[in-house]
Amino acid sequence: MNFFEYLYCRLYWWNTEVIKEKDIPVYYSIMGIAVFHGFSVIPIFDVLYLWIFNSYHIEEFIFGLNPYLTIGVIAVVIDFLYFRNKQTVLYKQFKKIPKQKKKRMDILCIIYIASIIVVNTLSMFYFRSKNLG
Repeated sequence: MNFFEYLYCRLYWWNTEVIKEKDIPVYYSIMGIAVFHGFSVIPIFDVLYLWIFNSYHIEEFIFGLNPYLTIGVIAVVIDFLYFRNKQTVLYKQFKKIPKQKKKRMDILCIIYIASIIVVNTLSMFYFRSKNLG
């Protein structure tokens, strides 16, 4: 089980055990992992845009859509196609993982989520300061 499969299973566990979602926990878990994937790609997109177009102002360029919306939609579609049929197999593997390994993976998940928040916040402040100045 790779890191993102573990993160998906942890989101599924959260939705079923903590929140007690009965109707569609699979889709909430897929949306959660898609949000994390989308926010992981946004700073990379920002840097590549700056490097390629030499501009801090990101234009709407794909069919007039906001590029961040496009990134989010792509993340949702990819994650939906990948995770929707693997949920039962992955969750069975997740339950078999020893507690010690789960603790290590949980710490990695927290670090990953915290780093996404920090990097996106810093990126937003940097690009905003360049656009205002």
